[in-house]
Amino acid sequence: MKVIDFDRIQSLGISAEEMFLWTEEVWQKQDEFILPTKTHTWQGESGRYITMPCVMPNEDVAGVKFISRNVDDVNGIPKRNSNIMLQKISEEGLYAVVDGMWITSMRTGACAYYNATTFAKKEPETLAIYGLGTAARAFMFFWYNLYKKPITVKLMPYKDQVELFMQRFPEVNGGGGQQLDKQRYKIKYQIVNSIEELFDADIVVSCVSFAHNVICENDSVFKKGCNIVPVHTSGFQNCDLFFDKVFVDDIGHVEGYRYFEQFKERMARITDVTNKVKPGRENDEERTIVYNGGLAIFDIYWAKKILEKYESQMLDIPMGYPKERFWI
Repeated sequence: MKVIDFDRIQSLGISAEEMFLWTEEVWQKQDEFILPTKTHTWQGESGRYITMPCVMPNEDVAGVKFISRNVDDVNGIPKRNSNIMLQKISEEGLYAVVDGMWITSMRTGACAYYNATTFAKKEPETLAIYGLGTAARAFMFFWYNLYKKPITVKLMPYKDQVELFMQRFPEVNGGGGQQLDKQRYKIKYQIVNSIEELFDADIVVSCVSFAHNVICENDSVFKKGCNIVPVHTSGFQNCDLFFDKVFVDDIGHVEGYRYFEQFKERMARITDVTNKVKPGRENDEERTIVYNGGLAIFDIYWAKKILEKYESQMLDIPMGYPKERFWI
């Protein structure tokens, strides 16, 4: 059995291009996978546990992602943890145990980038990022490395996060003394002081963990042609009522949304757009919103790809199983 921890995955230096390719492949193959409903187990008011199974017959792998969050940790700091277990369909026993923290963050960023660019107007000029934590950094990692055209990135001050974010992903002006690859895009930042200014953008990526209410009640702020990507799916339910199209990763994820009945006729799955079964954005005037709450198929597929490519570098731990049927 292979054991792949966080540090080992991070040390591999997997390129943004390769991870983005894995993301596209999952959207293309989604209907080949068996994805049962994930289960939630609550530990009173102090924590929750989420189990996310997935079977990929054509990939000869089945897996489960287990997420835990305990808000009453002994040192008072909320603890989140995620692990992935893989098993080959054609063989018995565990195939690998893989860290899920790194994969979760990076596949979230890759999906956000895919959805931000796939459903955007042809020539977006402004990108707004709301919430500048790990999810935003993962998203920006892909934008920074893959997007080749000029863009103005709008940020809103919060503590010292704007400064830290800009240090991690500095402005690129295409010259002026910076030694840049000729293919590297140009980027500049614009600091704004209100939600209304921030969301007045061609692409809005919201990375806030949770929104109790609608983040921006002024519907007129959302310009024609904008594309909204709520990474954690909350805070934009008002848009469900008047946006032209709603794109989702899984219909079951949104059936319980407040305005599902009102937007379901304007809805399409991301995988159906990827495979050209249904149209995506059809013109630069449409306002679109993309709900991608996260599917275990990404975690399992990424874990499998990492294992395939770097298997020889991974720790191997023997795991014994009964050799006889009647072992008692």
